[in-house]
Amino acid sequence: MSQRSDPLTVALTGQFPLVLAVSALLALVISLIILLRYRRAVIRSMRRRSRSDILALKGFLPPEPDLKSPKAPLEFNLYSADPSRGTGAAKQLYNRAMRGPWLGASVYGIAGCGFAAVMTAAFLLSSKIGFLPLRFLFLTWVNSWPIVFTTYCAAGLSRRAKLIVALAYLVLGIGLGALLLAHSPDATAGRLAVIWVSANIPPSILLLIFLHRRLRAVGPLVLLFMITGVTGANLIVKLVEKNTKLLGAIRNFSISIGMGSIDTVLAVHLIGFLTFAVLGWFVVGSIRVLYQRKQIGEQSALADTIWLVFGIVNSAGLAVQNPWWMLSGPAAFVLFKLVVIAGFRAFGRNKVAERSGPRLLLLHVFSLGKRSETLFDVLSKSWRSVGSIQLIAGADSATSAIAPHEFLDFLSGKLARRFIDSGRTLDLRIDQMDLAPDRDGQFRATEFFCHDDTWKLTLARLADESNAVLMDLRGFSQKNPGCVSEINELFNLVPLRRLVFAIDETTDQPYLRQTMQQAWAQLKDRSPNHRLSAGQVSLVELSRMSTNGLHNLLDALCAAATVGPK
Repeated sequence: MSQRSDPLTVALTGQFPLVLAVSALLALVISLIILLRYRRAVIRSMRRRSRSDILALKGFLPPEPDLKSPKAPLEFNLYSADPSRGTGAAKQLYNRAMRGPWLGASVYGIAGCGFAAVMTAAFLLSSKIGFLPLRFLFLTWVNSWPIVFTTYCAAGLSRRAKLIVALAYLVLGIGLGALLLAHSPDATAGRLAVIWVSANIPPSILLLIFLHRRLRAVGPLVLLFMITGVTGANLIVKLVEKNTKLLGAIRNFSISIGMGSIDTVLAVHLIGFLTFAVLGWFVVGSIRVLYQRKQIGEQSALADTIWLVFGIVNSAGLAVQNPWWMLSGPAAFVLFKLVVIAGFRAFGRNKVAERSGPRLLLLHVFSLGKRSETLFDVLSKSWRSVGSIQLIAGADSATSAIAPHEFLDFLSGKLARRFIDSGRTLDLRIDQMDLAPDRDGQFRATEFFCHDDTWKLTLARLADESNAVLMDLRGFSQKNPGCVSEINELFNLVPLRRLVFAIDETTDQPYLRQTMQQAWAQLKDRSPNHRLSAGQVSLVELSRMSTNGLHNLLDALCAAATVGPK
């Protein structure tokens, strides 16, 4: 029998596009269903009331003292970055925050070049094509397309910066292609384009779907699970078709219990899926363990997903020559990981693993939805290079920062244990916060899930222990009474120098200033702001999430986090 008719080879090559398409469709549907159910479960739990011992939490909600208006007037300062202003610590923190994402992207880019070189060598060897310098460089460029994806994910680029990165990649490829056409009479522009499209379009479509902001928390894990299961279903059927004795036994058994041909085929597919699904669940569970042990982080897991998908898809095509070439993708991925580890060590990112950075508490108007998620996604790329982020989960942000262990807790029916329902639970969640960076130098974001009557206490505790507090007040108006309560709490708990408020054209600024003036006039005597010689509120304009506005915001947060002892 020829190699191409071998069941394993057929399963890895001829059937792989079908496996990939079915897996992607199933994973997309299941991911959307899981996210919808997750969001509903979070909202239901938020609306519940907690146990009565929440009031026993020490150190918070003391008896209300008499209100005394502060002597200093309250002023509003529209913040803009100024290189000549700020302490040395603030400048240093800002520079580290700006440099961190690009250091990470550079490490992934260098490692990606190694990955691309291995895949190019595997292609040339499996096809028995000669190693010519220009040919090797062009094919390596083709296989390095995931560097663009990884740079987008690691650096948190603006649209303009993303366009520049993509154009730089294309210009390099066009230059290499032109040189190859000039020195190789057999090459044509059409053939070169087909090579790039066949290698990069299928996995790119998968990534564009499952790395979308709304899906990437669970999508890649579900896709990995489904690919494993569907591959098993397809492979079992092919192996059964190859074994005539086993095929006959299955046929006779199905007839004896009254099953038809279609039912039998479906049953065999299901058995194969469930058999390999056990392996898929083990892999997903291993990712959870690695995440909890800080062997991987959210950013490194995202980068791993990108390169692993490209490795699996492109090495499947090489299995036409020999099934063993399917291992070229995993081998290239192993090299990628080794270079990443060495790269972060070379840049010294792993040396910060034993210290914690400044803590940022991020609050927002719960009706912002997508805009709030966008701010978190962009800001976190820079801030999490220097410090951690804490959030209080809202109904509209319930799926924006899901960690792998939270997702798997939901699937295991253990989501309820993550909610703050008592003083002890809040103390425990605070003590369990992961404030150290991962091996790639990225700190983590921690979401606090609260019931309807526990979020104020959680806010008070987190605000009191944070180095800086950012409240996103875009869209703020009289329709947001919860934000009014948060502003009052912040004025009473946090020095104004540590508070930063983001606004834009959708903010009702007259009402905002009125709200803050009232909060200022009603400060409790225990407030750290009560005896200030001057009260200044830092406002940062974020109209249309401009690059300048984001730089101002990051500069303001770095200044707030380094004003001295709390």
